[in-house]
Parts: sequence; C-alpha cells; structure tokens
Amino acid sequence: MSIVESILGILREEMIKHDGHRLKKVVIKNGALAGVVTESLVFAWDALTPGGEFDGSRLEVIEVPIRVACGECGEEFSPDHSRCMPCPKCEALLGHTVLQGKEMLIDSIEIDDE
Repeated sequence: MSIVESILGILREEMIKHDGHRLKKVVIKNGALAGVVTESLVFAWDALTPGGEFDGSRLEVIEVPIRVACGECGEEFSPDHSRCMPCPKCEALLGHTVLQGKEMLIDSIEIDDE
C-alpha cells in the first residue's frame, strides 16, 4: 500500500505541474529484482483509487525481466532463475552485472487536460 501511496503522491505533483484535470492511465515498470509483487500493486491501486481524485484511472504494470552481463566474458543474457545465473557462454556463476530488472518506476502517465 505504501508504494502505491507514494506513486499517487508523485502523480498528484505531475498533475499540478502539467495542469492535468484527470488521470487516465499510469504505466509502471516493475523489475523482477525490485521485490514488488505486481498483484499487490494492482490490489493496492484498486483499493486506494476509487472515490478519490484518481477514480476511474487505469494502472498498467510492465514486468521487466532480469538481464545481466557476465563478469568473466561480458556475455549478456537473461537467466532462468534469479538465484543461480550461470553464463551460457563460459558458465561463470559470480560477478555478473545487472543490466535490467532492478527498476521500479513510473514509465508514463496519460492525463486529460480538459
């Protein structure tokens, strides 16, 4: 709930900044390593938005998969599991750099300015 409350606070600020009257849609990118359960985000959104200033707005969550670069050979790959990530090229297990999958961000908002 607190994550969605924070998102709603950011959206309020953006609505004021851009003279928006009604939020139509917000798109969130949720990385597989962000530690946020998409279903929980949707549940909290559905619980917090009805009857308020964001009533009727839609939440879209894009799940971002893990993508890493091998620390040994530089091969970029998407591991099957987040716990064990053997490189498909050299089989190294440690030292990988996470390229994507940690993000939790507002990707875009759609507002009605009338």
